[in-house]
Amino acid sequence: MAGIAGTIGSTQQPGMTERMLEVIEHRGPDTVRAHRTRQFYGGVRTSDLSSVRGDGFARDGNLAILFDGEIYNARTAGQSDAEVALGLYRKYGRTFAAYLEGVFACAVCDGNTTLLARDAVGVRPLYWGTTNGGDLCFASEAKALVGVSEDVAELPPATTHSSKTGPAGYFPRYPAVAMSQRFENAVRLLQGCLTRAVARRLEDGAVGACLLSGGLDSSIIAAIAKELGADIPLVTVGIEGAPDLENAKVMAKHLGMEHHIFDYDAEQIRQAVPRAVWMLESFDEDCVSGTISNLFASAKARQFTNCILSGEGGDELFGGYHLLKDLPTEAERLKMMDRLIAIAHNTALQRLDRAMMGNSINYRTPFIDTAVIALSLQIPVRWKIHDAGNGREVEKYILREAFKDLLPEKIYQREKLRFSAGTGTDNLMDKVAEGQADADTDDFNKANRKTPEGYTLNSPKEMWYYNLFKQQFPAPCFERLVGRWDPGK
Repeated sequence: MAGIAGTIGSTQQPGMTERMLEVIEHRGPDTVRAHRTRQFYGGVRTSDLSSVRGDGFARDGNLAILFDGEIYNARTAGQSDAEVALGLYRKYGRTFAAYLEGVFACAVCDGNTTLLARDAVGVRPLYWGTTNGGDLCFASEAKALVGVSEDVAELPPATTHSSKTGPAGYFPRYPAVAMSQRFENAVRLLQGCLTRAVARRLEDGAVGACLLSGGLDSSIIAAIAKELGADIPLVTVGIEGAPDLENAKVMAKHLGMEHHIFDYDAEQIRQAVPRAVWMLESFDEDCVSGTISNLFASAKARQFTNCILSGEGGDELFGGYHLLKDLPTEAERLKMMDRLIAIAHNTALQRLDRAMMGNSINYRTPFIDTAVIALSLQIPVRWKIHDAGNGREVEKYILREAFKDLLPEKIYQREKLRFSAGTGTDNLMDKVAEGQADADTDDFNKANRKTPEGYTLNSPKEMWYYNLFKQQFPAPCFERLVGRWDPGK
C-alpha cells in the first residue's frame, strides 16, 4: 500500500511533485521512489511490509510503474507486486488492469504516454486534474491536488486514463468460480473461498493485527485468521458501554486471542472532527462518523503493526444493509445491492482507506478478493436475505451459516449495526456538534441547506462538517467528489 503522485507535461513547476508527495506522506512514511523523464515526473511513497509487496516501483527499459495496492497474481520467486503489474502491462498494454487480481491504483510511464489505472471496485483511490500550466496531474488523495488543480476528478473504478487519449473503462477478469444450485454446497464453497482469501493476505507475514468490531464480518475474518494459525492481536474501539465493545470481548474470549480495546469520549471526538474531515475529504455525516471511529482504531493498531485485516466489504456483497429489507422484490434488492457496491469506492471504502492510511496503517480486505466477489455475485438474493418467518428477515444469511461453527451464538445471531453506531460514536455526534457555531440548530433551520454544488445538508452537524470541508477544500471541484452513503439522502 502506498501513495502516488505526479505530473505529466512539458511545463512542470519546480517542487510540485515533491509537495504533493509530502501532503500524502502518511500513506507511505518509510520509502520514497521517483521516476523522471522529459514529460513525466512522479513518485511513490510506501510502507515497509514485505518483499512480495515491494516498494511500489518497478522499471523495465523505457517502462516504469508507480504502484499502490496488493495483487495476488502468479509470479516468479522474488517478484514484487509492481514488477508483476509492469510485466502484465508489457504483455497486454492498456487492458493490463483487467488481469490484476487484487486491489490497486497505479501510473505507468511508457515513453511519452502515461496510463493511470484503478481496480474494479475502487478500493485504492486515485484522482487526476490539470495544472494551471496545462499539465496532467494525479495523486492518491485529492488533498494532494489542493492548490495544484481547479478541475480535480476521481478516476472511477474499472477505469484507465491515458495522457494521450483520456479515460476508458475495462472489464475485470474475475476468476471462474462455479456456484452450486444447492444451498448446502454453496455454503461450503463460500467457506473455502473466503478462507483462501484470508490465507492469501496472511502469507507474506506483514499482517500484525485484526480489527474486531464484534460484528459478524470482522468476527468471521478474525476467526478464520485464528483457524489458519495467525498469532495476531485483535483491536477494538468505541465509547464505554457501546455494543461493539461488549460483543468484541465475547468474540475475543471465544477465540482466545490477545485483545486491545481503546475507548474514547465526547471531547476526544470533538477534537478529532476537523482532522477526520480533512483525512476523509468529505462532509457526508454518515461517512464522517465512521471515519472518526476508524481513525481511533488505526491509531490503536499503530502501536502493534503497520498492517491489519479488515472485514470491510461483507455488507455490500452479502446483503448486510437493513434498507434492503424495505424493498419488496428480489429484483429491486439486487438492483440496490449493485448500487451499494458501485458507490462504495467513495463511501465505505473511502472511509476505510483514509482513516487507516491517516495513521499509516495498511489494510487488507479479504471480502474484496476477486474470487470472493465472483462467488458472491452468483449467490441468489434469497440466500443473502433469508425469510425466517413471522415477518423476520435475516441479513447475510449464507455468510452466517457458512461460519457459524467458528462463532459464539451471540455473534452468529447479532443484527447488523453500522460501525459508527456499534462503537457508540453516532449517539454522541449530535451532542458534540451542539457547541459549534456552525452547528447551531436555530442557524441551521434558518440557513439555506443547499450547497453551491447541489448537496442538501441534512443536520446541524453536517453543516459543521461542510464548513470545515470548505475551509480545507475551497475549490468547487472537491465538493463534487463527495459521495453519499445513504442513497436516500
